[in-house]
Amino acid sequence: MSPFVENNKLYFDTRELGGKNPIEMAVKLRDVKETAADIFYAARQGPNAVMQLAVDNMQAHQFNNLARQHNERVLAARAQKKSPVGESAVANDNLPTKSKKPQPDISKEQTVATAGDTVPIVFCKRVSNAGGTWIQPPMIKTGSNNFVGSFLYAISQGEMASSPAKHYAWVGNRNIKFLPDQTITLTHYYETVATLAAATNTCPINSGNIYCGLYTYSYLEPIVKVGTDTFRLPDLVNFYARIRRITRGTGDTTNAVLKTSFANFTAFDNATGTDVTATVLTALGITSPSTTFQIYNLNSTTGIPCAVGTIITAPTSGLAAPNPSEWTSLGLTGAPTFVYENIALVNPYNTALPASTGTLEGTQREWFLSEYADPDAPSATADYTNFADITFLEINGNIYDPPTDGTYPTTTRQICLFYENGVDVDLYSGGLVSSQYAVGPSNQFVDFAMLLFTQLKRANGSATFDIAMPIDVTNLQNLATFANQYGLHFNGMLEQSVNVIDYISSTAPFFLLSFISAGGQYQLQPLLPLNGSYAIKTTAITPVIVFDEDNILPGSYSKVYFNLDERRNVRVSLLWREADPLIIGIQRTTSIRYTTTVSDAPIVQYDMTDFCTSATHATMYGKYELARRKYSTHSISLQTPLVTVALKPTDIIKVERQRVNSQGNNRTEIDHYQVTDIKHETFGMTSITAEHFPLNVSDISIISDEILNGSFEVI
Repeated sequence: MSPFVENNKLYFDTRELGGKNPIEMAVKLRDVKETAADIFYAARQGPNAVMQLAVDNMQAHQFNNLARQHNERVLAARAQKKSPVGESAVANDNLPTKSKKPQPDISKEQTVATAGDTVPIVFCKRVSNAGGTWIQPPMIKTGSNNFVGSFLYAISQGEMASSPAKHYAWVGNRNIKFLPDQTITLTHYYETVATLAAATNTCPINSGNIYCGLYTYSYLEPIVKVGTDTFRLPDLVNFYARIRRITRGTGDTTNAVLKTSFANFTAFDNATGTDVTATVLTALGITSPSTTFQIYNLNSTTGIPCAVGTIITAPTSGLAAPNPSEWTSLGLTGAPTFVYENIALVNPYNTALPASTGTLEGTQREWFLSEYADPDAPSATADYTNFADITFLEINGNIYDPPTDGTYPTTTRQICLFYENGVDVDLYSGGLVSSQYAVGPSNQFVDFAMLLFTQLKRANGSATFDIAMPIDVTNLQNLATFANQYGLHFNGMLEQSVNVIDYISSTAPFFLLSFISAGGQYQLQPLLPLNGSYAIKTTAITPVIVFDEDNILPGSYSKVYFNLDERRNVRVSLLWREADPLIIGIQRTTSIRYTTTVSDAPIVQYDMTDFCTSATHATMYGKYELARRKYSTHSISLQTPLVTVALKPTDIIKVERQRVNSQGNNRTEIDHYQVTDIKHETFGMTSITAEHFPLNVSDISIISDEILNGSFEVI
């Protein structure tokens, strides 16, 4: 061979390699001079020595890189990661305050949804006093009609199968059924995509209290009391409007008012902050502010103070039309804020009559504004299709914070609701009934997986041909039977935007399933072999195929033992969530270990709070993890001539290999494996990777037997 150096690389004329096709071989040198002797020595030894030198250099380079990275971590703190671009909505979804699962502080103020928040999918079914889920929804809109509050919440994508009962609904730490207002109602609203596509200006929320449009809304102002009234006027130039005033207090208030002179009045331009008091007083014709008064709680028609609870409405019917000259008539260019100070109680107002014996707390305003003259009949151009396929909950009634010392709060505590049943879905778990799938709530993971594909428009319950589906549905009924036998049910919600394939793949193992791709379709397959009754098989297992020296391509077989940290004795801690309708969704922990494992062994924790509401379910998965860690010790990979049998991931295979050594005591090595990946190469080979799946002398799965009959301590 004739080596030469060029651009800090060493090259060989590979035509000298036994007449083979030229192959460029180059070894990067950090310092050509220092390593030249080694290189030329290797060249004299032949191409194999050169290749070995290249491998040695590569390994040294990798070692040095790892050492450098380790030293950087030891000698310096890690720099903060840069924030990814365009993912603020994802970061917002991940905030604990945005979680729709009940949080420990149930008495916090109601969370409010913001644009871009993900609407969850509530998926559950309560069967035999087990299952269902608690939800802590965000409020998306609030309103007031005749001083009765209305509150709108986004519950779930899809149509909820049942409405919440009042005794399963809480506002803070108060049960709604037992609030002072016994007229409170809880109502669901839902419309399909097809319905709203046919009538885009139809609002699904038709109570007359809350409206879909962004520009149709109502609100309460703070109570005007003794002291100061800061009054910010709404946009009366562009909106139809109505104002109501109510008298707040106790007892008789029919001769009591609140009063201040216009000498205590100030007006500000909202756009500029400029003091426009003089301009407004001139426009109002007030020439003597100190002798002109603003009076609260006075019926301007009768001149008599109002009783507690009296509501005065203007206009008396319908809405006042927008007034283009509303602000120009006051000498203004836009909406103002009025401030009245030194408001005092006058009792008696009519000195010829006895003073009122009650307490006048003040008066309160309620505004209603809309872009339409009749909000119940919006313009044909209104488009409410973004309200389609979402279940909304409206709570109508007084759920405001309890009043203290004569206050009338306009804030509420967080709503928590228990749902026995989630959204209606196509029940693939029940199989075809009269050539179609039934529709209803479910607690089966297989139905939830199909719901996610339906959301992506990749599945349709009315398309019952297997070939029309991206996922094989032929075994879903059997998998549901398996889940029922071991209590592996889904009761919870999906509350974040996810990649469907990633989500199903990572969640399926918690139900002792694997989400695989085989035969051009996705499939859900059990992690453990099942018998004819779809229970975990505890009899002898027959491998799908046997691999031996005859069908394993020479040099393709490799075995890698798992890291010791993955095999050491541990305690498994499993987080799940209580589904008791009488106790707001408490998070629980189940801890499990082998009885031979020390109580202070390291802990490996699994979070199942999104879907698990049963200690039985959590325990089952914990046993599987412990048994797998204990008995599955390694993985293998091999290549074989193209496999034509129906082999798929999760299948059990048998591998028989002859171990040959220099001492002559050769032996046959036989073991069983569970296939994890299959790749069919274009040049007629199949590559297989598999994990150790040990069988005992009776060919019974050791992991399966351990799960069902092993000795565990569960806390």
